[in-house]
Amino acid sequence: MSEARGTRSGAARRAAPWLVLVAAAAALPLLSGDPTITYLATTAGIYVLVGTGLNLMFGYTGQVSLGQGALVAVGAYTTGILMADHDWTFWAAAPVAVLVAVGAGTLMALPAFRLSSWYIALVTLGAAMAARSLLVEFEGLTGGWSGLIGIPRPVLGPWELGERGVFWLVLAVNVVLFAMVRTTVDSRLGRGMMAVRDAPEMARSVGVAPARMKLFAFACGGATAGLGGALLAVHHGLVTPDDFTLDFSILFLLVVIIGGAARLVGPIIGTLLFFALPELLTGLAEWRGLIYGAALLVLMVYAPQGIAGEWERLRARRRASGTPSDAYGTSDVSDASGTDVPVEVGPPRGEPLGVELVGVRKSFGGVHALQGVDLTIEPGTVHAIVGPNGSGKTTLLNVISRLLRQDGGRVLLGTEDVSRATAERLARHGVARVFQTPRLLGASSLRDNVLLGAYARERTGGTATVLRLPWARRERAELTEEADRLLADLGLAERADEEAAALPHGEQRLLEVARALMTRPRLLLMDEPAAGLTPRELESLGRLIRAIRDAGTTVVLVEHHIELVASVADVVTVLDRGRLVTSGSPQDALGDARVVEVYLGAPA
Repeated sequence: MSEARGTRSGAARRAAPWLVLVAAAAALPLLSGDPTITYLATTAGIYVLVGTGLNLMFGYTGQVSLGQGALVAVGAYTTGILMADHDWTFWAAAPVAVLVAVGAGTLMALPAFRLSSWYIALVTLGAAMAARSLLVEFEGLTGGWSGLIGIPRPVLGPWELGERGVFWLVLAVNVVLFAMVRTTVDSRLGRGMMAVRDAPEMARSVGVAPARMKLFAFACGGATAGLGGALLAVHHGLVTPDDFTLDFSILFLLVVIIGGAARLVGPIIGTLLFFALPELLTGLAEWRGLIYGAALLVLMVYAPQGIAGEWERLRARRRASGTPSDAYGTSDVSDASGTDVPVEVGPPRGEPLGVELVGVRKSFGGVHALQGVDLTIEPGTVHAIVGPNGSGKTTLLNVISRLLRQDGGRVLLGTEDVSRATAERLARHGVARVFQTPRLLGASSLRDNVLLGAYARERTGGTATVLRLPWARRERAELTEEADRLLADLGLAERADEEAAALPHGEQRLLEVARALMTRPRLLLMDEPAAGLTPRELESLGRLIRAIRDAGTTVVLVEHHIELVASVADVVTVLDRGRLVTSGSPQDALGDARVVEVYLGAPA
C-alpha cells in the first residue's frame, strides 16, 4: 500500500510542472489583454499540434517528411469547403478533415515500404510542391488563388467561440494529444517505433512489422496535420494557396529538429524558438533572418540533438558526476567471491522447437554462402555452429530466423514449413535472436530494451494502451516486474534507468540476452555472443546458456570460442565455405580430421 502511495505521489510530482504550464498558458489571453498575443499563441499551438505528429513520424520512427504542410492544407481546405460551402458545423467537419488527411498521409507512406528515410523526404517534398499547384488548378472546388473565405468559428451550444475560445480549444487539444503521445511512446507501440528507427532487423526479430509501424506513424502524422488544418481554417477564417508554401512544410521539420527530435517537449520548444519568438521581435524585422540563421547554425553545431536533447544530456552528465565510480556492481552473473548466482530463466511459451534444413542454398551475387545444407537441430539442445570466417554461419542463422529468404531448399520449425514465413511471424511463435553486434535502443533505458523483447507476447491492443485502461496497466506492471527481475539476475538492476548506449560492450551483450529471454523463447539463435567478453564473463555466459537449455529452450549457438562451445554444446556442426563438413558431439566433431584441416590447413 505504501509503495502504491509512493508511486502516485511520484507521478503527482512529475505532473505538477506540466499542470502549472497549462494553467499559465490558459491564463495568457486574460493576462495579456492583447488580441495579437492571443492570435499568435493560437497559431503557435496549432504548429505544436502538427509538430507533435511529425515528431512521432520523424523523431520516434525515423521517417523524414517534408510534406506535413500539404496535409495541413488538406485538413484546412476540407474543413473550409464543408463549413463555408455546405454549412457543416466544425464538430462534424473536423473529423472528416482528419480522415481525409489520414488517407493522404497513408498514400505518402507507401514509398516508405521500399525507400530509405531520405528518399522518402524527397517523395514528401514533391507532395508539398504539388499540393499548392493542385489547390490553384481545382478552382471550382478550392476557389483558386482567392481561396475560401467566410469560414465560421466553431459554435458550442448557443455560443460562438471567439479568439479566446479558439485558443482554449487549441490548448485543450494539445493537452489531450500530449498525454496520448506520452502514453504511446512509453508503451509497446513506442518501443516498436524506435526499434524500426534504430535497428529494423532487430525490430523484425522481436515481432515488430516495420511496414505496419511506418504506416501507423504516417497515419498519426496525417491525423494531427488534418486536425491542425481544421483548427487553422476556423482560426484564420479563410484559407488560400499562399498559406501552404514549401517553406510552410519545411517549418515543421525544423521545429522538431531544433526543439529536439524524439523528445516530447521538442515541438513545444521548437515552435517557441522558431515561430513565436521571431514574431514577437518585430522591432528587429530587418535583422531577424540573419539573427535566426546564425542561431540555427550554432544550435546544429553545439546541440545536434536539439534543445531538449542537449538539456537531457547535461542533466545526465550532472547525475553521473554525482555518482560514485563504484556505485554499480559488476555485470557478471556471479558475485565478487566467484560463487554462482542462479539466473532465473522463465519457461518458454511452449515446447522447445527443433529445426530442419533441407537442401538450403543462398547466394549473394557470385558468392555462394550456403550450398545445399542439410541439417537437423533437435529440440531442447544446445547446437553449436562453428567454422572459419566466411563459412556461412551468420547467413544460416538469418535464414532460420527468416531475416533472409533462401534461394532454394526448405526450412522447418518443428513440423511446420516456414520457408515463406516472415521474421515477425516466427517471433510470435517463440523464436528469438541475439545478434553478432549488439542492436539496442541506444537512447532508451535498459528496462525499455528488455521490455521490447515482450513485444510479441503483449496482448493489450493499441486503443487500450493509449487510454491506459486497467488491463493494459496491469499487463504493463507484470511485464515491468519480469524485466526488472531479468536485469537483477544479470547484474544490471542498478542501471535499469540508464541509456543502453552508455553500457560497455560486455554489458550490452548481456542486455541483448535479457531482451531475448524476455520473449520466453522456444528457440534462441545466438550469433557470437562471446565476442569481446572477458574470461570471467565467458564463464558466466556458459552458465547462462546451460540454464536457458535446462529451462526448455533450444539454443543454436554460432561461436568462435571453441572452449565455450566444447563446454556448453550438445551437438557441434562445422561449416566451411557454405557446406556442412561434419556434425556430432563436441569431442567427435572438433576432433574430426576434416575440421582440423579446415582450421589449420592440409599437412604439407
